[in-house]
Amino acid sequence: VAGRAQGRSRDLPPALHSPIRAMPQIQRCASSAATWGFLLVALVAGGSVAGSDLPALGPLRGIAYGALPCTGQPCGGPSEDMLLERYAKQWGPEGRDDLAIMAGLGANAVRLYHSLGLDIEESHAGFLDHAQAMGLNIMAGFHTYGACPGFDCFDTWKKAALQGFRQGFAQSGGWHPAVGALILLNEPDFFEFSPVCQPSGAWCRVKAALSALDGVLAAEKEAGISAGRVRLTVTWSFGISTSIDGQVTGPGIFGFQDMVAGIADPQIAHYTPRSTQADLQQAFSTRWVHGLNTQSPWSFVDAMISKNYARFLPVPWFIGEYGANGQPATVIRSDLQAMQTRASEGTGFLGTAVFQFQSAHWKGGSELNFGLFRLGSDVLGETGEICDEHGGCRTWPVHCLSARLDWLPGSLGDRAQAVASAWNGTVAGGQGLCSGSGGRRLRGSQFV
Repeated sequence: VAGRAQGRSRDLPPALHSPIRAMPQIQRCASSAATWGFLLVALVAGGSVAGSDLPALGPLRGIAYGALPCTGQPCGGPSEDMLLERYAKQWGPEGRDDLAIMAGLGANAVRLYHSLGLDIEESHAGFLDHAQAMGLNIMAGFHTYGACPGFDCFDTWKKAALQGFRQGFAQSGGWHPAVGALILLNEPDFFEFSPVCQPSGAWCRVKAALSALDGVLAAEKEAGISAGRVRLTVTWSFGISTSIDGQVTGPGIFGFQDMVAGIADPQIAHYTPRSTQADLQQAFSTRWVHGLNTQSPWSFVDAMISKNYARFLPVPWFIGEYGANGQPATVIRSDLQAMQTRASEGTGFLGTAVFQFQSAHWKGGSELNFGLFRLGSDVLGETGEICDEHGGCRTWPVHCLSARLDWLPGSLGDRAQAVASAWNGTVAGGQGLCSGSGGRRLRGSQFV
């Protein structure tokens, strides 16, 4: 099924018209320093974003959000664009209110995956407005597996951004105030394994990243949208690889150097930008944030990345998915606390997004190691009609959320409590939460 780009196992789409879509199923195994110094301070400063009630993007306390309503396998492929109004009974105040639950845990950001690019004509403003009201920055993700002929994503990403502006992502000549970052691609390093990446190599992933960036910049220019505070990023996997220029080898960090080399000379990836070289360099030097996904403990990530990061400063970096696979609550809590401390120091690390809000019941297997909440037994209401890529539409039950992953032993199942403890938040209460480990709903207001 197309679009399974979120999570630890990538259920990648079948070969269609795009070389990116031709990938087999794979599991994860400048401006002056003064200018960037100012931006780093702004990114991690306390207080709120000018013109809104939102906190600064860093120190980042994010939660990855892809809460499909499926309780098991098979799922049937409902849309993964979680910003749809049809999902409002999950994320909104008239329903389970997932956004309020995340804010209650202590989060200040929501990391998303398919917010732009699925070509669904429906307003996204309700989600963005509610996120703003909850004090949550939105890190909106493009649908990674859009059509990119020859790994040139320019046209598709430009179209997706322009459509997003019509759907609520634009406001008063700029991005919606809730939008803090755009995740252009999620783990494009796997593109080089596509059978149409010939000759096989890093150029495929770098060309896709450069052209996606180029397309978004072109959309902003055409629509007259000011960049404002909105950062741009690609989240790379934590697999070990070598950068396109051969200068850096290591997990995740290879992608950081890919972008440095590609921006300096797009032809290294066989790409000819539509924007001027000056525009690309300006966007990179003033808006870029390096990103990676990982399941590893912070101590290991810190040792692998931080010791080699000086060459990339003053551009900051963040963890787009902190999976904490197989880690007890004490480790998760101490990791998040340590990351917050580091992010508060203003040395280039912005923080992390925890993977993920809800367990992926529809994936099963090792995917159930992740998630802060599971779906409980009580049904609180129904979504609107959610359509799949084949045109089939149906409503889905909205289940209560349980903070106890009862299939995991000991404190491995207490992931939500660990996050709340680290971020000075709470799991208690909330109209969408179940009671206890049995998955029954807490007493509270009813909604349908």
